[in-house]
Amino acid sequence: MRHAHVVVLFALSALSSAVTGCNHFDEPTPPPPTSHMVFERNLSKGNACLEYSWLSEGKRQLIQLNSNIKEGEGAGPMANDASHVQVHALTNGLYGLKDWQLPSGPAHPSPIVRATVEIKEIEAVGTVFYQDQSQRTETKALLPMPVKCPTPRAAEMPRAEPEITKLDPGTVERSTAVTITLMGSDFTRDSVVLIDGANPSTQFVSPSLLEVGLDADDIATPGKRRVKVHGAKHGTTSNEVTLTVE
Repeated sequence: MRHAHVVVLFALSALSSAVTGCNHFDEPTPPPPTSHMVFERNLSKGNACLEYSWLSEGKRQLIQLNSNIKEGEGAGPMANDASHVQVHALTNGLYGLKDWQLPSGPAHPSPIVRATVEIKEIEAVGTVFYQDQSQRTETKALLPMPVKCPTPRAAEMPRAEPEITKLDPGTVERSTAVTITLMGSDFTRDSVVLIDGANPSTQFVSPSLLEVGLDADDIATPGKRRVKVHGAKHGTTSNEVTLTVE
């Protein structure tokens, strides 16, 4: 009986192992590395800034830190072939550098996905991280030179579209020269009046008044004319009103 009990246990163990061996669990795929630039200031006080670009893209980006902020984050490469980080300007207020290609030397076989730059009192430490999960660190001496990062451009306020509220007169006699006054808002000195797509001479009077002169030939045919105001500089366009020619 004892031998039979051992045989049964062995059989059950083998069956359990076989069943377990049939289950295959794929290891979870690690998430792609976060793509960004981190700028750190290892100083007790003072301001710092980093102007950089990814060599495959060329678009300059700016990270600024003040005495209360020790770390900032900027955008990583949007393309998948970034080979280097180009530091255009880097300063801690007293020491700085320009035109640092990080890392130096030829491009790595794998593209860069993120980077960190730490600025200290008289040196900067840069580290790049590659898609193949390798990395490279370089240290660059800062120079006692004034380096100014560009001031971030303030976000442009959205341009107001011009609006026509009234034409005076709104009805004109055909084949008769006339001056028409457009009343409305947000007119500018570059505003152009369009009548059925044509642009007769426009006179800017004020942000709420425009004048346009029509020759007799311009209104030789009776009918309805579509009138708009176009802002030539910023590409704005007003609502459409109707001029009647009788």
